[in-house]
Amino acid sequence: MKKRYFIVAILLLAILIASVFYILPMLTDNSDTKEATVATTTEEAKDQTPTNQPAATATTPIVVPEEMQTIIDTNSDYLYEDTDNALATDYPTQLIPLYDVLGVSQSQAMTGVSGKPGWLTSYVSEDSTEDLLAFYRPLLTTMSDFTEETISASTNLKATVSGYSISITVSPNNSQKTDIQGNSAVSIFIEQV
Repeated sequence: MKKRYFIVAILLLAILIASVFYILPMLTDNSDTKEATVATTTEEAKDQTPTNQPAATATTPIVVPEEMQTIIDTNSDYLYEDTDNALATDYPTQLIPLYDVLGVSQSQAMTGVSGKPGWLTSYVSEDSTEDLLAFYRPLLTTMSDFTEETISASTNLKATVSGYSISITVSPNNSQKTDIQGNSAVSIFIEQV
């Protein structure tokens, strides 16, 4: 009986020693690999951090048609001047200015699905949706591909001007979304075609 216990003890001791020689080095080597993987992943994440700049820059020069420029000039007292840098870099204010702004809720430069640069800007105004449409509608109606669509209380105007696709949505303001009190909200999307 004592022989059996002695043999079992020796086998257990041999297994313990073997595991120390084989398993322990694998654990320490694995931790180095994990650290390297974490470091590589962290570096890759830094490279993919999104910015407020589009991946491409606008290559089409902005030419404002004369009929649009006349409307813009007539309403110049009500146009937004970006003194606090709330608008995204290179936002084309000369093409589609912001009209009678109470507060800019969002503005960012982006790269569209086609890989072309674009801008998305949203703001709130004290004006009614009718007053805002009275400014934006004449800017775009003379364009050959102008469309207007009204869904519920929102109106969307679309057209292509000077090589840029423009979409303007005017709707009643939802202050829970914009965090700004006001009567109307305007979203403007501009993308180079």
